[in-house]
Amino acid sequence: MDNLQSSLFVASRRLNDLTGYTGIESLKSSISAQESRLSSTRARLQAARAAYTAAIQTRSASQREVNELLQRKHAWTALDLERFTALYRSDHANEQAEAKAQAELNEVEREAEEAGARLSESILTRYHEEQIWSDKIRRMSTWGTWGLMGVNVLLFLVFQIGVEPWRRRRLVKGFEEKVVEALERGEEKGVTGGSGMAMVNDGAGLKPMVEKEEEAARSTSIGVEMEIDKEVEREVVAAQISKPSLLYWTPLAALKDLFSDRQITLRRIDVTLMMAEGAAAGMVAVGVIATLLRSR
Repeated sequence: MDNLQSSLFVASRRLNDLTGYTGIESLKSSISAQESRLSSTRARLQAARAAYTAAIQTRSASQREVNELLQRKHAWTALDLERFTALYRSDHANEQAEAKAQAELNEVEREAEEAGARLSESILTRYHEEQIWSDKIRRMSTWGTWGLMGVNVLLFLVFQIGVEPWRRRRLVKGFEEKVVEALERGEEKGVTGGSGMAMVNDGAGLKPMVEKEEEAARSTSIGVEMEIDKEVEREVVAAQISKPSLLYWTPLAALKDLFSDRQITLRRIDVTLMMAEGAAAGMVAVGVIATLLRSR
């Protein structure tokens, strides 16, 4: 079972390599990786925006408090002086933190834009490759259908031009052998009747009985010969009706015979098979025409 699965896997990979679907599979994997990268980049972008917003709010709050202290500078206390000094010192750090957050935000936004552009380009490339692959498969199926139709037509011509004459010759040969056997049996019956008459003449010497036996044997022999002649005539006529002359049987004559008015004898199953083959050929032709119209 494992060997079967591995063989099927190897066969599917070889088929994908031949049809060009391996490149589409690699594009699918690349698109999945790029989607994951874009998702992580967007998460980093949200974090950078939150950090930048926090840095702005921190610096704004510090500046607002400094302005309030400057407005009541004439009423400062020792605590207000210490607070002003601490805020003035932290303002530079807040400014640097805000600039750093802004730079990180710009960098993450650029990465997110590049990731989105690469993802869009990969999706378009995959769509283009899939279109090319589908067109290739459609062309292969169309040519395969035409190839099967050509093989069917070739087999039909081979059977009509090569196999059918051979089969007819074999049937005629078998018919001739049967006729010869029937004639030989008739001759044997005539010889047997003559020997019986001779034995009666030699043994008993009864002339009336001998004459009666001779007449009976003669009538029997004549009846057998007449029946054989009639059977031969029927078989010959049937053979002439069912087949053309084999002496002048050529491929051109066989092709002309396909459209002749010669009477043939068919079985019901042969007619059913011809109807089924015609229906299948019509369905295939309609499918090919529909495929060609759709491709255009």
